[in-house]
Amino acid sequence: MRLLKSGCFWLLSVACAVSTAACSPTAAQTAGQAPAARAAILFEGARVIVGDGTTTIDNAAFVVQGNRITSIGRSGEVQAPAGATRVNLSGKTVMPALVDLHSHIGYEDTTANDEDEKNFTRANVIDHLERFAYTGHALTHSLGNDNPGMFDVRYADNPASFVDLRAESQRDSFTGARYYTIGRGLAWEGTGNPRSSAPYPIFKPLQARLAVRELHAQGIKFAKLWLEDRGGYQIPGEKGPFVLSQDSYTAAIEEAHRLGMKTIAHVKTLADTKAMIRAGLDIQTHPIQDVAVDAELLALLKARPNFWVIPVITPAGQGGSAPRAPGERPKWLDDPLLRAVKCDAHLESWGQSFVKSKRVPTPTGNLTGENIAALRKAGVRMALGSHDAGGTRPLGWGSHMELEAFVNWVGMTPREAIVAATSDAAKLLGVDDQLGTLAVGKSADFLVLDANPLDNITNTRKIADVYLRGTKLDRAAMAARWKAACGRTRAT
Repeated sequence: MRLLKSGCFWLLSVACAVSTAACSPTAAQTAGQAPAARAAILFEGARVIVGDGTTTIDNAAFVVQGNRITSIGRSGEVQAPAGATRVNLSGKTVMPALVDLHSHIGYEDTTANDEDEKNFTRANVIDHLERFAYTGHALTHSLGNDNPGMFDVRYADNPASFVDLRAESQRDSFTGARYYTIGRGLAWEGTGNPRSSAPYPIFKPLQARLAVRELHAQGIKFAKLWLEDRGGYQIPGEKGPFVLSQDSYTAAIEEAHRLGMKTIAHVKTLADTKAMIRAGLDIQTHPIQDVAVDAELLALLKARPNFWVIPVITPAGQGGSAPRAPGERPKWLDDPLLRAVKCDAHLESWGQSFVKSKRVPTPTGNLTGENIAALRKAGVRMALGSHDAGGTRPLGWGSHMELEAFVNWVGMTPREAIVAATSDAAKLLGVDDQLGTLAVGKSADFLVLDANPLDNITNTRKIADVYLRGTKLDRAAMAARWKAACGRTRAT
């Protein structure tokens, strides 16, 4: 997959700004395929958590025709269409499939347990999307940095056979979660290892504006801004931190808003968060990590009722939010859901790290958890982001850990956590007309659970079946394929 050289990039960005159509995906690339004719299915007997924050239907029934929900209510009140297949879900709980707003897919070789740019291929990205589907996700929003060859024909290895992966992932036949992406983020040169060559290297405001214009031309809805010194390019004779300048990120925010886009920032300090909010930032991902939030920040946020936070508060090093004794191996390492998507050998090694280090979660999640809890108490809107990338952030697993942290650390009820992971996340991404709740006319994307997550939020992990676009996933075949790949790695 090829990246344009920097000089060509800026020239093409200007061309895109003048003629968006020249760089936008074609209609054939962006339109999902028409749903194939399929027999109607009546699901009955389950408890249905609608996902709107209030409605639970006991002994429910709902009809799926093609990829849509066409009727929903109580058993006995919903009539099955002629010829419909009946599926008895008595004793099960059904909830909307998860909407994940923060992942970093494509870079991990899951069998080798390493992240590298060389791994970012179409086949690997699709494999990662299937892992998200297996673990109950309708979509994942990749927050970079993605090689544009996935969604821009100009960067494709073979333009003649190019298909926009975003469009492909919308098809009924696709077996993974839907692929949404911010494309390439904007960052100081060298930010984002091991993905350091993918972001736009930004030193000046004009570069920021041009980068946002290309993202807009590619159909990207969110521009991501990294504001963190990760040991990238250093200006000789000057002292850091070396990060996006205020002039540059302000220019990016202004340009994004001019084009109808929103901005999302990787920012972790109180002072930088305040400055970015004053510049018009729309969404923050990652908690503030240097000091406690203060009254000034809360006042800024009160004046911005449409500001959102994607917390990503479950650090791999602490091993989740559930109480645990020092030196105790986390019980969730044996969860069948995690075991399906991560090789046993890697999990065993990870488990030993907890035994040796004696790291344990605190009751409040330390400063980061306390800061997110304070923002929630102040009324700041929040949505789920897994932060999954690989390694000790296993693909598809982080959302379930984050849901537990929402309850344990942030103070949400299980129902509120589910809303953050479904309808609110869909609303923030702008897909709530299709996903996030189980309602007539929406896509039939749902989980069948063996236990009720309203009783215990960790029950979102007890997945019996996943349906995406009205089709039941063959999760057994997926798990078998991944297990076999893990075995081949051990053999070599």
